[in-house]
Amino acid sequence: MKYFAFLTFLIFTCYLLGFVKKPEKYQWMDRNYTTAIKGFSILTVVWAHSGARLSVGGIQFIAGIGVALFLMCSGYGLEVSYEKNRLKGFWKKRLLSVCLPFWGVELVGLLVTGTFSIKTYLLDFCFLKSATSYGWFMRYIVLCYLIFYVVKRLIKDSRMQTMALFGTFTIWFVLESVFFANPDMPFLRARQMLSFPAGVLLAVNKYKIERTLTRAKNILILTGGVQ
Repeated sequence: MKYFAFLTFLIFTCYLLGFVKKPEKYQWMDRNYTTAIKGFSILTVVWAHSGARLSVGGIQFIAGIGVALFLMCSGYGLEVSYEKNRLKGFWKKRLLSVCLPFWGVELVGLLVTGTFSIKTYLLDFCFLKSATSYGWFMRYIVLCYLIFYVVKRLIKDSRMQTMALFGTFTIWFVLESVFFANPDMPFLRARQMLSFPAGVLLAVNKYKIERTLTRAKNILILTGGVQ
């Protein structure tokens, strides 16, 4: 437990140090804001899985919170980018920022651990079969990207896009739960199914939510002032 306590202190101290001497201002759900959330979610996953390795019972389920936050931010970021640039350079950005780093890390990891084989790496490279226990997430998020791209490409009406996106993820949830549940990690993908489209929905209604939060804040200020 002492090693886990030290790891906890080290991880979150390093995270907080990232905010020191930051000249940028953080506004609700801007790029800096969502990047900070993504960083927190990644560290939460590392922290929880490390705790599980150190025999801290049940802590691995906290990693699901980090995964959900990351997926929500990913869906949110894609929708915001789509509203600005449509689908221009969509796959190029995903390739350079997501796929290439993953392929590089996987290659180095497999070579270092002595588990590399051309077949294993090619299947992992093509997202057909994960070579590691965490590889499922890459297959999952690439499918999220694909669904998002197809929906935006085929449907032009924004409301219909949102309905089609949630409909597709609902069908995926049913198929995943009924036919593809992993007995070793039951419903690992299915329980994250609404996180990505929820992020898209958040981006679509961003300004409405901001106005509601602003009104609520003003009411609280006025109410406090009257009292």
